[in-house]
Amino acid sequence: GSWFPVSLSISELKGPNGEVLFVIFANDLTMAKKMMQTEVEKTAAEVLLMNVLPESIAMRLKQDPGHIAEHHHCASILFADIVGFTTMSSKMEPKQVVEMLNELFSIFDDIVDSYELNKIKTIGDCYMVTSVPSKADDPHDDCLRLCDFALDMIQAIHDYNVKFPHYALNLRIGMNCGPVVAGVVGTKRFLYDLWGDAVNTASRMESSGIPGRCQVTKAVVELAGDDFVFEHRGMINVKGKGEMETFFIEKRAVPRKGILGNTRKMDRSQKKNGSTLNERSRFSLLQSLKLLEMALSETTVGSGSDSAGSVGRGDRMVLDGPIIEEEGEGLSESNLGQ
Repeated sequence: GSWFPVSLSISELKGPNGEVLFVIFANDLTMAKKMMQTEVEKTAAEVLLMNVLPESIAMRLKQDPGHIAEHHHCASILFADIVGFTTMSSKMEPKQVVEMLNELFSIFDDIVDSYELNKIKTIGDCYMVTSVPSKADDPHDDCLRLCDFALDMIQAIHDYNVKFPHYALNLRIGMNCGPVVAGVVGTKRFLYDLWGDAVNTASRMESSGIPGRCQVTKAVVELAGDDFVFEHRGMINVKGKGEMETFFIEKRAVPRKGILGNTRKMDRSQKKNGSTLNERSRFSLLQSLKLLEMALSETTVGSGSDSAGSVGRGDRMVLDGPIIEEEGEGLSESNLGQ
């Protein structure tokens, strides 16, 4: 024989002669349990996809698994690198290195989400963020959000050093704006990536920058307009580019604290229709799998046992073993799962 989950409903009735009768209804939950498993597994897969790709790209891949390639006429790109990380990490235990990067990058991830930007990837201690794909499709607004993000990164690393002064970390940040090609590449461990001269220039802005500052190109200054104050650095020699005029982000022209100042908390998910998927993306894969385990455990009470606690009038309980069914005028025990 085999076992299967059932739901029992027990009700008390009065017979024509005043006798008390108990009516028991049994419902096979096998299909319901399978449907629940399928739904939660689907949710876990969606969460995994949302942690790998931007939401809009993930939705497009679900609808059409073909290649995704698109051109953006003006994207904002930022690179950030931990100064002296190679030397510092060589003196640390591997576990310490991973824990430090995980905690720091998790802080950056939260800021990225709050500005509705997209983290492209991390390479070692390098952190890459872009404004595309952008829901607003407004290059000016995209540039402003990335400039805000850069300032918040600098503040975040300062706060991190206050909490962990023995690390004394510092960031070198570079930013540029320009046309890029973006798409999803690979069939295994695929990722959404960007290509183009604008991307290479943003990387050069970081590598030729100064610790604790965000160096930007003239294209960023022109696109940001009067919303930010920039410090003119002058002409510098950039590898592969020659002489370039560069600037540093100084501050906002009109003071506006970033996410860390608790005055620009964006909760735009509430403005979206069908926010279920967006809310799901806030959970990690491990949290989703934990929810799956809890949900499945609630569909069965007991395992191979003929008792699962007391059942009162009109109560319902779920069993994974023998159940009680009515047979003629009496009650007998029968294993319906066999």
